Amino acid sequence: MSLTRPITVLCFLAILLPTSGWAQDHFGTAVVVDGDQVVILKPTNSRGPATIFVFSPTADGEWQVDAEFYPAAANETGEGFSASLASVDGFLLVGGGDPKAHWGAAAYARDAAGDWQAAGMLPLMSADSAAEADGAPLDMAGIMSILRPPVRLVALDGRFAAVAARGGSAAASKVGVAIYRRDAATGRWMEDGRLLPVEGEVHRTFGATIALGGDRAAIAAPRQGDAGQVFVFARNEGTGEWMQEAVLIPDSLERRSGFGTALAFDGERLMVGTPGRKSTPGTVTVYATDEAGAWKEQGRVLSPDEASADRFGTAFAVYGDELWVGAPIADDKAGRVYRFTRDGADGEWVAGGLLATPGVEADFRFGASIALGRNLAVVGAPQAVGSHGRAAIFTRLQDGGWSEAVWLDDGLDLEMITGEERRCSDDGAVSGFTCSNVDLLSFLPVTELGGDPGEGMSDIWGWTDPSTGREYALIGRNGGAAFVDITDPTSPVYLGVLPANRSGARDLKVYQDHLFFTGDGAGDHGLIVFDLTRLRDVENPPVEFDADAKYTGIASAHNLILDAESGFAYPVGASGGGETCGGGLHMVDIRDPLNPTFAGCYTDTEGLVWEGRTHDGQCVVYRGPDEEYQGREICFASNETALRIVDVTDKTNPVPLSAGTYPGRAYIHQGWLTEDQRYFYLDDELDELVGLTDRTRTMVWDVADLEDPVMVAEYFGPTGATDHNLYIKGDRMYQANYQAGLRVVDISDPENPVEVGFFDTTPYNGDPPGFGGAWTAYPYFESGTVIVSSRAEGLFILKPRAPAPVP
Repeated sequence: MSLTRPITVLCFLAILLPTSGWAQDHFGTAVVVDGDQVVILKPTNSRGPATIFVFSPTADGEWQVDAEFYPAAANETGEGFSASLASVDGFLLVGGGDPKAHWGAAAYARDAAGDWQAAGMLPLMSADSAAEADGAPLDMAGIMSILRPPVRLVALDGRFAAVAARGGSAAASKVGVAIYRRDAATGRWMEDGRLLPVEGEVHRTFGATIALGGDRAAIAAPRQGDAGQVFVFARNEGTGEWMQEAVLIPDSLERRSGFGTALAFDGERLMVGTPGRKSTPGTVTVYATDEAGAWKEQGRVLSPDEASADRFGTAFAVYGDELWVGAPIADDKAGRVYRFTRDGADGEWVAGGLLATPGVEADFRFGASIALGRNLAVVGAPQAVGSHGRAAIFTRLQDGGWSEAVWLDDGLDLEMITGEERRCSDDGAVSGFTCSNVDLLSFLPVTELGGDPGEGMSDIWGWTDPSTGREYALIGRNGGAAFVDITDPTSPVYLGVLPANRSGARDLKVYQDHLFFTGDGAGDHGLIVFDLTRLRDVENPPVEFDADAKYTGIASAHNLILDAESGFAYPVGASGGGETCGGGLHMVDIRDPLNPTFAGCYTDTEGLVWEGRTHDGQCVVYRGPDEEYQGREICFASNETALRIVDVTDKTNPVPLSAGTYPGRAYIHQGWLTEDQRYFYLDDELDELVGLTDRTRTMVWDVADLEDPVMVAEYFGPTGATDHNLYIKGDRMYQANYQAGLRVVDISDPENPVEVGFFDTTPYNGDPPGFGGAWTAYPYFESGTVIVSSRAEGLFILKPRAPAPVP
């Protein structure tokens, strides 16, 4: 292996489900240099599909996108990439992210004209293990195995490529690391061997990092043993077999130091990154073989700030006689990159100072990925801008030094749109968004709602002041509840925020001119109460508000049901403190809004996250067709595995009336009654994601007999997006379908819904299933304005058009 070949070591980030916040895009998670280009990975799809960006310099020194690659089925299935990328001499390899396709990596190659072309797929899972994964039950573990597929890790060097799977199903963990050889004549990748430790169990972290160097492969298991272990394999050119050559077990490293978190071959040497723990500094250890062929430690590269636990060694890159090492949690997690040069006399690495990084801020994690080439370098900051991510490019100067950073991102930031109504055109577009029969009144990005860059939105609700008639949007942000006066919907005014414990999923409802809101995963959050009449006379907005009351009978809760007629609220999915009611209906008397009091519990036998958990619901004073229950308080609870109907009139003795489910159920999420309370429209949040349907599906239930609900129809939308919340006003249903945005559906014939308009709040490629995009659409303003919260984008103020008159 040539000493002048760039060696890049990557770090890998976990992807979380939306109840814990949600994964942002992490642009810059993996980076490589290939000649005169840099390649940057955005592995997830909260804003547009997962993407590989290829950048090159222009004549005037700017950087432009030369090419973009997407997973094969990104626009249809929401498929992403694993956070792993490798490149050598015009070949590029990226880890796969689709649990159903069972492919390990996608290969690309530069042709004679310098353009990148797809060069095949590298499988990883065997047919048996693929079948096992396909047959996973739709319990919580089975669904999680689909939503969190094994992370595919890749390495590339000359003739060989390597692909591993870390995490995921038990079947995937037994596959080991697959080695592929590229046939020079055909260009096809052929499997050359499977690498597994010779003795003992395969630790689940085996394959967490891989390095290839000539005819050798190094594979790390950073959690095996005390501090971690690295397995070295060598290929016998005569037989073509790969054999385990050594197991490197470090001396004098603290338990769980992460030995092997980063790996790279440097010629005949092997370099191993060990980030350490909070109490210990990280290192990069250098190994080489002695005369007898045994691997021996040759020395360690230490952080110049040795006393600092900054995760030094999480990622590094070496090119010739230059070494850059990342310390991504230094300086309040802003991150640093240290430069070293090789001493010509004995080959030791000598500290050369910090890489100058103007523009790095707290929480960027600068140095989490690094690539180094002859004249270019790139450093990833995947947590920058609220985890959307950035990357910095450096160019070598004539004196051998490096230029200042040129920062790149995915180019998907959205600008505020106000001042006038913008009509949806006949060709289905307005201000860069696709639409049909829905006009854009205004748009406020999250940063115009007081949010930090990258902060997310969740639920939204509305309030009309009964004294003034003014209309307000009440918006759940990660950092609290934001308030916007939308009386003039083309010129909204952000009034301020009521801060609360951070939460990626909060729910808001209104009763008697008071806002009630929850926060999931938010510690001792409680049910917060705010007197909305305080919005009438806000001076010098925006301002910071405080709560008027806080109900502490719960700590965190995922959702809030509220019956504004009876005066009872029902936090559900409660956890982390107080009386959780097993995650079911926690009943709160709010008839005196500033003095909420506990009224009772209902814990169900259904549930998926855990038994008894209610995800959402609607509670009403019943006036539907079932005469037996007229005037009683009835809850229609979306209990994950069943639609449960409960009589909660007596809060001390709630009575379950019935439960309904359906074929192809994945996760019963939320629903709403028609105004005559005859039908209940229900959404399933996960059926698109786990492959039970290829289009957004809404179940139509006839609940005329509360003791015997019957599913009478399925409505399929035009896209494959995941459905989230839906509400009904008159003969229209307003669905917030994540990446497909607002969908307006005519339900005048209740069992035959028809879409009559839409506004896509995510102006990116495709509408795949996934958790980015529209969370809630609130349609109940008398003005006809509809407000929509879109997770990474912000607040959309829209006006669906009236139905065309029937000729």
